[in-house]
Formats: sequence, structure tokens, C-alpha cells
Amino acid sequence: MKYILSFAFLLAVITSRADEGMFPINMIKKAPLAKAGLKVSTDEIYNPNGTGLMQAVVQIGGCTGSFISGQGLIITNHHCAFGGLEPYSTPQNNLLEKGFLSTDSGIELPMKGLTVRILTSFLDVSDKILAGYDTIKSPIKKKKFLEAARELIRKTESIKYPELQIEVSEMLPGKSYMLFRYMLLKDIRIVYIPARNIGEFGGESDNWVWPRHTGDFSLVRAYIGKDGKSSEYKKDNVPYQPKIYFNVSANGLKDDDFVFILGYPGRTFRHQPAEFMNLHEQYQLPYISELYEWEINTIKKLGKTDPNFMLRNEPKIKQLANVMKNYQGKLKAVRKLEQYKIRKEEESKIASILFQNTNPQTTQKYKETLAKINGLYAKTYTNYPKYMWYNQLYSECDMLGIAKNINDFARQYLLVDEKGEAKLIEKYKQLLRADYKTFYAEYDLVFLNKMMEDGMLMKDANTIPSLLTLTIKKPFAKWLEKTYTDSRLLDSTYVFDLMDENPYKFTKIKKKDGFLKLAEILQPDFYVTDSFQTAMRTQLDALMPEYVDFRMMALGQQFIPDANRTLRLTYGHIRGYQPYDGTFYQPFTTVRGMIEKDGLEADYVTNNMIKELIKAGRYGPFPTKDKNDVPLCLLYNTDTTGGNSGSPVLNDQGQLIAINFDRCYEATVNDYNWSENYSRSIGVDMRFVLWTLHNVAKGDNLIKEMYIEGGNGK
Repeated sequence: MKYILSFAFLLAVITSRADEGMFPINMIKKAPLAKAGLKVSTDEIYNPNGTGLMQAVVQIGGCTGSFISGQGLIITNHHCAFGGLEPYSTPQNNLLEKGFLSTDSGIELPMKGLTVRILTSFLDVSDKILAGYDTIKSPIKKKKFLEAARELIRKTESIKYPELQIEVSEMLPGKSYMLFRYMLLKDIRIVYIPARNIGEFGGESDNWVWPRHTGDFSLVRAYIGKDGKSSEYKKDNVPYQPKIYFNVSANGLKDDDFVFILGYPGRTFRHQPAEFMNLHEQYQLPYISELYEWEINTIKKLGKTDPNFMLRNEPKIKQLANVMKNYQGKLKAVRKLEQYKIRKEEESKIASILFQNTNPQTTQKYKETLAKINGLYAKTYTNYPKYMWYNQLYSECDMLGIAKNINDFARQYLLVDEKGEAKLIEKYKQLLRADYKTFYAEYDLVFLNKMMEDGMLMKDANTIPSLLTLTIKKPFAKWLEKTYTDSRLLDSTYVFDLMDENPYKFTKIKKKDGFLKLAEILQPDFYVTDSFQTAMRTQLDALMPEYVDFRMMALGQQFIPDANRTLRLTYGHIRGYQPYDGTFYQPFTTVRGMIEKDGLEADYVTNNMIKELIKAGRYGPFPTKDKNDVPLCLLYNTDTTGGNSGSPVLNDQGQLIAINFDRCYEATVNDYNWSENYSRSIGVDMRFVLWTLHNVAKGDNLIKEMYIEGGNGK
């Protein structure tokens, strides 16, 4: 029996299944959209031979955005764009706090490092990728074969289309592979980012929470060169003119109305084995959420005495807090919904279904595959805490990164000839510049002390204390204080001057500097730990095609592929929910609720202009159901995850009615499992966006760019 099922089979089995599913764009005709409430043809969403709404959707950084005018105007979330103001902010003129509006294109601010990707076309390349795949027996060799085939096609396509960015994405392991061609826009400029007490109202108190009163939106503009090609920032670049952009609806929606979303969701893990869930529940989710909470509190504490440090780290705090609360919500949900237990039961159920519907050989093959997977996870658990510890230590501690790079340089310098010396020096200068750019000694040393104390408390085998005692004979805090006083690595000028004048000296000072000695003694164990986990992950990944095959055989129409950062469609309805007994949340909030929260906690500071407008009865000009209030946020049961931030929420006519920005606390479980009872996503109503642009920002020039149905548009 062949264990590799065709992608056509998957298309055939996906029929109606409530509102669950992140459908790849070429599969949307299999989704029951008309039955659910869509009034337009799916050809208007995706038209392989023409223009469809999908071409109005962009990937902006790690978020999604939408074109809303013919002059390259893009709407996305405040939290996706506000970090672009950090280079332009000072304690005296803090644009991160007060926001920014460009009254004309001449003063739009370039967003450094941010790009926008537009999907131009895609192609199913499964046959090319899988040619010869069935003849390979070893799972690891199969995995390497697939990686090589994907890279070969990507390189070939990149030569053919040098102006495009090419990706070959795995849609289903060992079954389906799609080639995506993207146009990359490199000149992105800030047009309007609301004040922080609008775009981030409620802060972390309201993050992942409903009812929500956050105006989480911002506007940027994409530019290209005068020759029509993508270009880095140039003053005389011109606005990009998209093939299609979304019409905005100011008519609003009501309870149970149909909505759909187009966007770039990140990774979901709905077809991973039970032990994957156990790894996350027991190790990853609690460890990261606890560590990030400590980091946030430490940065805030140091920031009280150093405003510049606090200003530089505002975007980082927001990122850490977002992940922290997300992980806390996931941990609570997976335990409450008993996801590990459910997946264990599901794996047993699959064996029973296969036994009834296939043959004994298939059932036996499934059991063997599952046993291999469980055995590999059992090995993974042996040093996974140390693996996480090392990853966080090296990713967050700049001083350890500096020491590691200097040690690596010293080793390689002894081996390089005169011809390669200059190249080696420049390579490590670049690495060290990146480390020193974010280095802040006070935070780095507090973090390093905390991590080493945690490391010395580890109970697993081959752990850290035995390594550290070879170098450190006293309490680590005292050793760290002395090393901090004695080390010259904190002085970047000294390090770079030495690289220019006497690089050989690095081979000598590494025996004296405490940070260099610490990095040197940890490095071998880090490599062993990392290599072991990489080997486990490689073997597990190689077994996933077989595992997914069996799930597809057993689940049939219940099988929907995991998200993988490619363009997807999800649909649902405006809907409240009941997270606890005796509590039901309505699916709409208004500015009145924002004002009611004002001052309740430190995060609840309503924008003064909004308060004045509401007090004066300025609820227009865009129509609302309640003429004495302004709609703000709405709730719907679409299937979303990370990456859907900024996704357009569209009505049954394909018009833009909201911008997706969050999920409810319980809906963080979406990464693992969709739930009709708990999976709720949150968007900011476009009527609030328009009201804010007109009344608060005085940005009528931006409103005039848009086509607004049911409002004061063209």
C-alpha cells in the first residue's frame, strides 16, 4: 500500500466543517463560503487568470497588511508598525508615545529595515519535488532529499525571476509543495501611527483580553523607483500603485454576520503528535513565559533611572510581553482543555480506525511509526531544559556573545594566512558591532547573573554546575562583579583598536579575561546540547510525513493542513462567547467603554482628545447603529494565529470592515486546536479608524484616498 496520498485527495475530503480552517488560497473553492454567507464569487477573491482581492493583501514584517488606496497606502496594526518610530524618538520628543501624522508625502518617515511582500503568483511543484522520493527508505535521507529538491527549484526560479523573491513552501510534509513568487517593496514610510494611548490603550492589562478597547491600527505607504521597479529608499521614489485595493465599508455589522479574513498566519501545530504537546506544556510554555516576565520587570526597573535605555527597549518590552501573555494563555488553555490527553486518545482512535478500514499491515506500520516518534521525544526530554537555557542565554546576553565571537576569532586567527587575515578581521568586526549595538552593561550583567543562578540549580544530567566550578570558585555574583571591574571587553573601542593593531594579542588575553574564560568553558557543552537536539528534531521531522499520512487516512474530511506563513483564507461569523459559567461577552465594544476604563489601572489612560470629542457629542461623521457612541472593536470566531495581526476582516461583499489585531486569552490555544467555544479573534472597527482619522488626527487627506461605502467616501 502507498502511504503518500495525493494533494487531490486532500482537496476532495475538505468539505464543510463549522468555521474552522486556514485554507491555502488555491483551496478556497473547497471551503463552503457561499453556504456560510459569502455573497461574491470566490473568483473575486482569487482569480488565477486575473485580479483578485488576495492581491490587495501584503506581508509586512511578521504581520499582514492591506492596500486601501491606489497610491500604495497600507493599513496594518499599530503594534506592527509603531517600532518604526523608535529611531525618530527622544525623551524630549517621544513619538512612540504621542504618535505621528504626515500631512503630505514629503514628511513621511522611512521605516528602517521593514519590507512589504506582495504575492504575484504561485505554482504547485509537488511532482518535481517528490520525483524519486518513494524510492528512498531512510526517513533522514528522505528529509535531506526534500530539502535539496526545494532549494534547487528555488535557485532555478530565482535565476529566472531575479527581481522577485522566491519561496518553496511545504504545505503537507512529503506530499504537497508550492512555489510562491513575491514582489519585495523596500521603501516603506510611516504615514500615520496613532498616539500610544489609542493604538495600545489598555497595554498589557488588556492584551489577549475581551472586552477590548484598543485602536490598534496604523498607516504606512509603499514606494518604488520611477522606473517601476522595487527600490531602497530614495527621496524621489514614487508611491506604488497596486493592481487592486480594498473598498472600506462604514456600514458596520451585526451579531452572526459573515466575515472572512485573508492573511499570513504563522505556524500552527494541529497535526503534531501527543508528545509534542507534552514538550510544550511541560517545558517550553512555562519556561519562556516565566523568563520573559522577569526580563520585562528588570528592563522597567532599570529604565526608571535611564530614560534612554527605556526608550530603546519599548518595542522589545512590547514583543516580550506579547509572547509572555500568549504563552501564559496557551498553557492555561492546553491544561484546561487537556490537549495532551486528547491527543493521546486521538492516536489510539486512529489505530482503531485504521484497523477497521485498511489492513493489519497499515495498522502495524502506524504503530511502529508512533513508537519511533515517542522514543525520540523520550530522548529529547533528557536535556531539553538545558537546551532552552542555552538558547536564551546566547540570544539575550550580549556580553557572552561578544566573548564567544572573540574566542572564535582568536582560534581562527592562528589558522589563517596573511591573505585571509583582513577578511577574517572584517567578518568578526561586523559580528561584534551587532553585539555592541544592543549591549547595555547594567542589564546584561543582571541577566547573566540570573541565568547562571538558574543554570546551577538544574537537576538534569551533564548539567552546568560541574562546568562552572572549573572556573568559578566563589559565589557567581561576586565573581561577576570582579570580572565586570577587570574586563576590558566592555570597551568596544579597545576591542576594535586591538583587532586593527595587534589581533594576535586576543590569543593571549582570552586566558585572563573572565568573560572569555566563561564563554570558552560553556561553548563545548552548548554545541553538544544543541547538536543532540538538532539530531532529535531532524529524525522527528523525517517521520512526520508518515505520521500525517495516517492522520489523513483516519480523519478524512476532518483533516485541514497546518498554517505555514503562506497566504490563507479563514471565515466565520460575528459572535460573542462564554468563557466561564454565568458570563457571556457581547461581540462589540465602543469608545464609551474606553472612557469607562479610564484611570482604573496604569494602562488605562484615555486620549484627551477622544475624551473631549465624546464629551462634546462628536460621534460622526460616519454612521453608527448607536448615534450616541463610536464603535471600536468587534469579536468573531474565525481561525487565526500569529501573523494574522493586521489582516483585513472583510464582509460578505469583500469590503473592509475591520483590522484583525488579537485573540481572546482562551483563543491562544488556536495554535494547537480550534474551538467553537473559545476561539475568538478581535478586530478594530473601520468606523473607529475613520472617526479617528477625521476627528483626532485631522487626516481627511487620507480619508479622501479611500473608497468608502456607506460613508463620506467617493
